[in-house]
Amino acid sequence: MAAAIPAKVRRPPRAPIPLRKGSGGSHIIPDTETEPEMPRPDKETRAAAKARIAELKKTRDQAHEDAEKAKAAADEVMWQAIAAELDKGEALQLDAAEATEFSRDHVAKRTKQYRTTQD
Repeated sequence: MAAAIPAKVRRPPRAPIPLRKGSGGSHIIPDTETEPEMPRPDKETRAAAKARIAELKKTRDQAHEDAEKAKAAADEVMWQAIAAELDKGEALQLDAAEATEFSRDHVAKRTKQYRTTQD
């Protein structure tokens, strides 16, 4: 008869792995003999840097807003053109759905406001 194996066997704790300098550990103390301590900026320098960073963020936010407006305008032009194609009767919603890779239901919803004839 085989010996019974305990349901849960505890492993011995693992020894901590020593981190090398520069491996991302925040607890590593810099070697001040080979790496001099970085001087801390004064309040005026920090305030000026914060102002520059805030201006960069403002520029980024404006660029994102402009991109969203351009995307919305391009979407509107596309859906108006698709609605015009559907109104001419030369294409079906299924054709538009296959060409755009949207569902037929999505094509119907997005073109409904631009259609002159409803299917």
